[in-house]
Amino acid sequence: MLATLAVAGLFSITSCSKKEAAKDNKMTTIECGTAPTDATTPATKGKGGVQRSLSSVVTVAGIRPIEGSTSIEVFFNENTEFFSVSEPALINTVKEALSTGNPLLVTFNPWEGVLISATTPDAKDIAAVKSRATVFSAENSRIIDFTKTPDDVINEPEAMGILNATDPGLNNLIPDFATAQLMFDYIANQCCRLPGPFSIDYCISFQYCQDGCYARAHKMCWIINNKYKYGTKKIFSFANAGSDKLCVQGQKWGGCCIRWWYHVAPLVTIKTPTGPKAYVFDPAMFNQPVLLATWLHAQENPACATGSMVANVTMINVQPTTSYAPSGSSGLVFGTDPSYTSTNTTLYNYANLVTCP
Repeated sequence: MLATLAVAGLFSITSCSKKEAAKDNKMTTIECGTAPTDATTPATKGKGGVQRSLSSVVTVAGIRPIEGSTSIEVFFNENTEFFSVSEPALINTVKEALSTGNPLLVTFNPWEGVLISATTPDAKDIAAVKSRATVFSAENSRIIDFTKTPDDVINEPEAMGILNATDPGLNNLIPDFATAQLMFDYIANQCCRLPGPFSIDYCISFQYCQDGCYARAHKMCWIINNKYKYGTKKIFSFANAGSDKLCVQGQKWGGCCIRWWYHVAPLVTIKTPTGPKAYVFDPAMFNQPVLLATWLHAQENPACATGSMVANVTMINVQPTTSYAPSGSSGLVFGTDPSYTSTNTTLYNYANLVTCP
């Protein structure tokens, strides 16, 4: 059962020397800048800013009708965007995939939010999708109402039931904001938009906000856990009901509007003069750690809501660090990436992309 919580309510591949990559929570030496074995050539915008389509293997999380139209919107577990679909045959393909749970090889335009094509993947990709481990975790899910509970309650880890438990070998309370800012700055400096060289195996694609938060969050948690020895959880926000959408303005990357069906970032606990507080690390949106309520409010920007959509966080789910991306639109089941294969592939493929056209 989901708990109901009333809560009141910005956010190039470069060469370098050999670094260490995370694999199965262990370190393996690889050549920094080389692609993971299942990576494709990283996509970029063409000369003059011409948009190029991207392709990936995905599973359908849900479908929504578009008001006043025969078109639909589809959203995938492996992508945070909504994509419009207008061609009847393509609509039928998407609906069948949702019904059967079978994966699709899709081509899409992320900057315009349009699904271009969908076909059956090869047998290897289908087997890889079918073999994914999933975990069910509803105990920290919350349906949220920003009109009834003040921000200071949202930011209280104990009141929210999200206080980091003891992780073996990790300190679950960051001693002060200054320490958290030092960690944040180190992570932000791994952004692919910067010239490098980077201190990790794959730069982190903070500059591309349309998608990839699940890979960014997984990599950030790894850094916080392994370099700094502090515990983390992950905060997932969802717009998974009615016409809700997470609406964010990419103020750091050109000011365009971005609309997600989910978003995720590392959640930490920081000691403050008034007690432990829940903070989020999200360099794609902010220049410093921010309180949980601030992070959630930034995803309800009414200036980025158009038509019948509602800029609203439907629910949140606080997950262990091992949870990677949702598996289904409920926001209760999650896939994992213990080998960091999906993480590194996503970071590699998104390294040259940018947020705003």
